[in-house]
Amino acid sequence: MSTQSSRPPGTRESARSGTMPRPGVEVLVERARGLQSTLRQAAEETEKNRRVSADIMQRMVSEGLTRLMKPARFGGYEYGPSALIRVAYELAQGCGSTAWAVMIANVDSWFASYWPLEVQQEIWSTNPDNLIAGLAVPTGQCEHVDGGFRIRGRWPWASNCDNSAWAFVSARIPEADSSGGGVAWFMVPIEQLVIDQNSWHVCGMQGTGSKTLCADEPIFVPAARAIRFDDITARRVPGCVVPANPMANFAFSTFGAAGLLGPILGMAKGALDLFVEATKAKVRVSMRPGSPVPAGQSPFIQERIGRAAAMIDAGQRLAVAELESAEQQVFATGQLGVDERIRVRRTFGFCVRQAVDAVNLVAEVAGASASDSSLPLQRFWRDINAGARHVSFDVAGINMMAGQHALGLPPVGAF
Repeated sequence: MSTQSSRPPGTRESARSGTMPRPGVEVLVERARGLQSTLRQAAEETEKNRRVSADIMQRMVSEGLTRLMKPARFGGYEYGPSALIRVAYELAQGCGSTAWAVMIANVDSWFASYWPLEVQQEIWSTNPDNLIAGLAVPTGQCEHVDGGFRIRGRWPWASNCDNSAWAFVSARIPEADSSGGGVAWFMVPIEQLVIDQNSWHVCGMQGTGSKTLCADEPIFVPAARAIRFDDITARRVPGCVVPANPMANFAFSTFGAAGLLGPILGMAKGALDLFVEATKAKVRVSMRPGSPVPAGQSPFIQERIGRAAAMIDAGQRLAVAELESAEQQVFATGQLGVDERIRVRRTFGFCVRQAVDAVNLVAEVAGASASDSSLPLQRFWRDINAGARHVSFDVAGINMMAGQHALGLPPVGAF
C-alpha cells in the first residue's frame, strides 16, 4: 500500500497535454457568480430536502465546477486549492449548502489522485463525471484478508453522498495486523453502501446531505483500493509515483479544509449583502415621539457594516494569497516544509473566525424580524455557525499548534 515517490523535484508533470484546454479560473469564477440567483431561489428547498438536487448538481458538473482539482487525464483542470476558495466564495453567496457539497465533490476527486492509476480508472473510465463522497474519520471496522480487506460499519457526515457514484470510508487496521496497523481509507462504489436517509436532521448546513453511509455486512475491498492515511503527507501513497499526477502532492492534512473555508467565506459575504440591502429599506421604531428613524442612519449599524466587510475581505484575500503561494511551491517541488504547512493551517483558522464573527456582528443588530424562517439571512447565520464547527476549524487547537511550533516545541495537530 505504500511506495516511495520517484518524481524529481523542481518539475510539474501533468497529463494535460493532448486534453481539451481548461477554462481559466476567472471564467470558472464568473460561471459560479452567474449561478447565485438560481442557488438562492433553491436554497430553502435544498434545506428542506436535506440534499442538493440532482438537477442542480448536474448543472455544476456541466459548468465544469466539479473538476477544479481533478486529475487532468480524466478531464480535470488540476488547479490548486486557491481555485476552491474563489469558486466556492461565489457559489456560497447563493446557497452555502450547495457550495459545500460542490467543494466536497472537488476535494474528493483530488483525494482520488492518492490511489493507484488502476483505481482512478475504475472510478472514471465508464463515466468521467462520476462524483465521490469521502469519510476520513475512522468509524468503521476492518480486517486484513487474502487479497485485500473486509470492512463494515457506519460512517456519518458523508456530504453530497446522494449525488456520488463512489465513496471512500475509513477504518483502523488492527495493530496486530501483519501489515502494521494504522488508519486506512477504502474506496468503494456507493452502490455497495446504504445511505441512511433518516440521518442528517440538523439546524445548519442541512442541505449538504451529509448523511450516514452504512455497511452492516462485510464488504470486500481489494488491496489496491486501500491507502494509509500516514502515507498521504509523507508522499508515499501510490498516486505519488503515477506519472503526470501532480495533485497527489497536495496533502489532505494541510489543504483539505480549503474546500470548506471557501463556502464559509462566501456565506459571510452573502449574509452581509442581504443585511445591507435590508437596512437600506428598514426603519427603526423609536420609543421617543417623532418619526421612525431609517436604520441606515444609525452610526452603530454603519460601523458594524464597515467592520464586517473588512473582516470578510481580509479573510478571503488572505486565504487566496496564502494558498497561491503554497500551491506554487507544491507544483514546483512536490512538497511544503513544516513552516509553510502550519502557516496554511493557521491562515484557515484565522479566516474562518473572521467570517463567522462578521456574520454574528450584523446578525446581532438585524432585529427580531431577521429570524423569520422565510428570510435567507437566518439561514446564512445558522449555516455558517454550523459549518465553522467542522473539526478542520478547531481554531484554538490550530493556534496552539502554531504557537508550539514558534516556540520550538513539537507541534501537536494536523498539518
